[in-house]
Amino acid sequence: MNRTGARGGAAHRGWALFAILCMTFMEVLDGTIVNVALPTMQAELGVEATEVQLVASAFLVITCAFLLVFGRLGDIVGKVRVFQIGVILFTVGSGLCALSSTLPVLVIARGVQALGVACSLANNQGIITELFAESRGRALGLVATFTALGAMAGPTVGGMLVSMFPWESIFVINIPIGIISFVIGLIALPNRRPTEKRALDVSGMLLIIPSILLVFVAITLMETAAGPFEFGLLAVGLVLLALFVAVERRVPEPLVRLEVFRNVSFDIDLVAMVLVFLGLSGVTIIMPFYLQSALGLDPGVAGLVMACYPLVNATIGTLSGALSDKIGCIKPTIAGQAVFSAGLFGLSCLALDTPITAIVPMLMFTSLGSAMFQSPNNSLIMGHAAPEMLGFVGSLGNLMRYLGQSLGITISTGVLYGSMSAEAGYRVTSFVEGRPELFMHGLATVFHLLSALVLIALACSLVRTLVIDRRRA
Repeated sequence: MNRTGARGGAAHRGWALFAILCMTFMEVLDGTIVNVALPTMQAELGVEATEVQLVASAFLVITCAFLLVFGRLGDIVGKVRVFQIGVILFTVGSGLCALSSTLPVLVIARGVQALGVACSLANNQGIITELFAESRGRALGLVATFTALGAMAGPTVGGMLVSMFPWESIFVINIPIGIISFVIGLIALPNRRPTEKRALDVSGMLLIIPSILLVFVAITLMETAAGPFEFGLLAVGLVLLALFVAVERRVPEPLVRLEVFRNVSFDIDLVAMVLVFLGLSGVTIIMPFYLQSALGLDPGVAGLVMACYPLVNATIGTLSGALSDKIGCIKPTIAGQAVFSAGLFGLSCLALDTPITAIVPMLMFTSLGSAMFQSPNNSLIMGHAAPEMLGFVGSLGNLMRYLGQSLGITISTGVLYGSMSAEAGYRVTSFVEGRPELFMHGLATVFHLLSALVLIALACSLVRTLVIDRRRA
């Protein structure tokens, strides 16, 4: 009887994990698939390129703005309930996107999608941590694997759909998968409601949402320009964030439990996540320009070369997570940061005559480092969370990932063109035809910087392991 019950429980948890992985895959796929369809959307909707970018940027900014709120809401009313609401919103939003005939309607529909993504992303790691206490690393590794698969499949699936069907098809495919995920979740996901009733901190919510919105909007705008307006938005966002911290210290039931940040080990794990994802984002931004503009490769060939990066992530993510369950999370995260930093430095040595047979192994080695790091680092972060704070800590981890990716795009493009401009002696804002050496100078500068930033994360992790944690022990 016990053995059968154990098998039934394992199967139940497996279906629950499947529902979460479905949503994870679709959310990441949706983020990358849209980028491929933007030129087609621009032409058919009759708008400018800068306007159609709102379809992608609004989705990212709104997701980030609501992550912490929905993470805390999951701790108050139940993580599964908020997760399932997210599945509904994402599916309905996908349908609205497919029915949109104007850009404003499409952007609003993408906002509905983003709210759904924020609901589910804010609570998926908390649900997994509750369900898989003894094999948390392996389960979180599967999340990393499906994230990588979504990123890898997005451009390919998007390209196929847009070439064969109207652009609305990229949103239609979300609907059946969303329905399947919701139904399976309804059966398999256990909604563990908190034993104590807690109130939602409305004053904190009204400060944190606009502060994160303004900060991420400023970072996004700085990808193309960094003037008084962009810095003004950033300053206002940071002021609101400071006010939020002041308010949270006084309310009895704060939206963010600030005491969690008094754990230096937890802070270091978050910083390491930001810096590693900053480096990862830099690779995905710079390498396509190197392959297509500098080397002159066909976009299809360049896409195949870049596909090796998420392929390694998808393969190693689960293995790294499973390994962390056996030997602990510290060693894989430290080793991953070391390998990733070395890989970034290797990419700084690329040249105009570097063969593809050398580029692919270098990319795979770099990807190996980030894949070794991600699952154990997620497990470390979730391991710091008390049961009543799993939703908040999970949402905070995802917010730090998005922050790293956004900073990676802004810093990498800023350093690339700034370095190219300094070398050329005039302002450069794109690849200069006939002068590939300018781009190669910028590429080397960017990857040197990214490698150094990951080394800083590694140094902090070593201090945490060799000094801080030992003192506590």
